[in-house]
Amino acid sequence: MYNIDVKVVEEDVVVTGMLNDELARCKEGLDALNVVLSELPKGSLHVRTKRCGTKEYRYHYLKLREAGRVINRHVPTHDVKDLQDKLTLRKRYVSEAEVYETRIAYLNMILRKAKKRGNKEDR
Repeated sequence: MYNIDVKVVEEDVVVTGMLNDELARCKEGLDALNVVLSELPKGSLHVRTKRCGTKEYRYHYLKLREAGRVINRHVPTHDVKDLQDKLTLRKRYVSEAEVYETRIAYLNMILRKAKKRGNKEDR
């Protein structure tokens, strides 16, 4: 991914401070995204077609998991567009949250390595 010299991080207080600030910023961003994600619907939108005699009926339903079970919920036709928009937004926010999680893990790794190296040399 990135190649950062841990020695620079442990010796330079400015670099360490910048990394800690970036870590705090990423955690705040992830927390904000998680709040928004908790308010958006989960699942995926599907269309089912039923035939009754010569007529064909189409209806939408939301498929999601709750407590380990797959749940199908009917979605009224007038709510389909709004639900699609919310599901698209949720998908985008989930991908952004994954980027933040990766960045947080990487920053934690760098700061942990620098801390471990610094402690060994102090002995």
